[in-house]
Amino acid sequence: MNANDNPSKANSRLSRIKKLSRFLKAVFLIYFVVLGLVLVAGHVKTPIQVGDQNFSSPREIPAELKIYEALRCSLYLLAAIAFYRLLNLYENGIIFGAGNVSQIRQLGILAIFYGVITACRPIFAEHVIMFPKLPMDMLFSPWLIAGCLTIIIAWVMDEGQKIQVEQELTV
Repeated sequence: MNANDNPSKANSRLSRIKKLSRFLKAVFLIYFVVLGLVLVAGHVKTPIQVGDQNFSSPREIPAELKIYEALRCSLYLLAAIAFYRLLNLYENGIIFGAGNVSQIRQLGILAIFYGVITACRPIFAEHVIMFPKLPMDMLFSPWLIAGCLTIIIAWVMDEGQKIQVEQELTV
């Protein structure tokens, strides 16, 4: 059965997607506001924890760990922005668009980079490169695997979008 055969069913599914996207956007914004407040309030007088190490002040944190945390947080924020943009597209009723494919691909790429960065943490923290542990950690990182699967899904969606465009042009 084609979605075009029964427009009321297709509209109810699209409406459900739009509602859920709107709800997730609200939860997402609340999460980031609350998380920001907790982080600011939590670091006022408590020790700062970076990985498994505790520091009493930001000045005690080595520059390498600051760079590591900045890279990790940057990737996290970029992924949050891409996810929010994807939710915006879904809320607007755009399910199989070029923007969706782009945002999903970006999420996959960011997940791969996040996996590589987290596997490289010993380099930043202890200045040690351990073979074969480092390449194995990168290769078997759940972030790397999830990122690759996400990129494959983006490619499949891209092909589906192209087929949909071709089908619309067919008379």
